[in-house]
Amino acid sequence: MRLFKIEKILVPIDFSETSMLAIEHAAFTAQLFKAELVLLHVIEKHFEKFNIVVPELRVESPSGMTNAVEKRLEDIAQNIRSKYGVKSTCTTTDGNIFTEVISISKEHKTDLVIMGTHGTSGFVEFFVGSNTFKVASQSECPVISIQSHAQKLGFKEIVLPIDLSAHSRQKVHHAIVMAKHFASIIHLVGLEDSNDELELKKLHQQMDQIEAIIAKNNLTSIKKFLPANDQAKMTMEYATEVNADLIIIMTDQDENLSGRLLGSYAQQIVNHSKIPVMSIQPNFGNADWGH
Repeated sequence: MRLFKIEKILVPIDFSETSMLAIEHAAFTAQLFKAELVLLHVIEKHFEKFNIVVPELRVESPSGMTNAVEKRLEDIAQNIRSKYGVKSTCTTTDGNIFTEVISISKEHKTDLVIMGTHGTSGFVEFFVGSNTFKVASQSECPVISIQSHAQKLGFKEIVLPIDLSAHSRQKVHHAIVMAKHFASIIHLVGLEDSNDELELKKLHQQMDQIEAIIAKNNLTSIKKFLPANDQAKMTMEYATEVNADLIIIMTDQDENLSGRLLGSYAQQIVNHSKIPVMSIQPNFGNADWGH
């Protein structure tokens, strides 16, 4: 499994309040990692939507919108350069938002995507609502989704849910990298998705092993176990209880755990968490720790 590094961050922007907040998180993170930003706006065919989301930049034609978007992006990039000292470049494209975000991320070889989301109850037809989980579940690099509640910059308290699925432990390395840069405490959450004693013993052993790896990296961790009922909700409640700034999950964690009407555990967390979520695609060729 390749080592997780952050040298280039992609920030999709639709100029909503939430996407502007995502820019601040991205710039703060880029400053800490000495990374650069790529600011992206995807122009949809129905450009009239732009007038609703950004009424102060009302435009009358697609070409007029492209010019307005490019100017607005450059203004934001200039502000980031002066405020954070972070290199920022801008790009605009048109087409399907989800497809373009994935495509631009690959083209620019970004290490992280940070994007705003309103969850499933917000402007679902607009960019920051309907596309977040699709991007998170398809992106080759990790995706951090930000809701409007996440005003505090930085990730000092990280919640790391662990289950017995094949790839759950792959995110340990990501958590350690983030914790080292942000001087974070890692809250290990064991998801007891079975009442079988042997399975529970395996989970506890795995948690002990992860705790030891975190300690070996001179970081602090706190262990917590959650019983097997509505674990997505319980994870989010626990994250709120410990004032967490970030929840780190695998996108397949765990499809069997919460495959109910609300969707998988991962989908519920991404769609409903008020706390930022880092979603990581599993590496199917390697189920090891990746540390």
